Amino acid sequence: MTATSKTHDMPAIKPQITLDLNGLASPGPLPSLRRTMRSLEEGQVLLLVSDYPSMENDLYVWAKQTNNQLLFIDRTRPKGFGFYILKGDLWPVEQSVDVIGYSCPTPVLVANKAMAQVKAGQNIKLISDCNASPVEVNTWIKSTGHKLLGMTEDSRGVYRYYIMK
Repeated sequence: MTATSKTHDMPAIKPQITLDLNGLASPGPLPSLRRTMRSLEEGQVLLLVSDYPSMENDLYVWAKQTNNQLLFIDRTRPKGFGFYILKGDLWPVEQSVDVIGYSCPTPVLVANKAMAQVKAGQNIKLISDCNASPVEVNTWIKSTGHKLLGMTEDSRGVYRYYIMK
């Protein structure tokens, strides 16, 4: 699955569940969200509809704490925003490498070290906000023989690469 958020076009994301929480004030949306997320499997998507003013910021904090991803925000809805949330990871990972805030080529250098620590057939997740990382990671993948299982980009431009050794 590849999700983009930098364009104003809605990506092809099909939610398994839609949760309409319009009208709920804090902390109402988050407990309802947590309960609903328990019913989803890893890699499934929830569409949360909310008109709560600080929902976007709350979701970024919550997603980081819970290993979920805010893939896309639909700001064109007549009432409230539509938040597309991916539960967990699309592939199982043995190691997660977070290099947010580091410029390229650091993400690839750190990923290379992480790959040395996992066995053949195992996966790592590389998390980067470097704009050049899509090109850098693809070049590195081709030169090492690792396999890029897929990547996502969340609504703030953070990339998650799932790479198999």
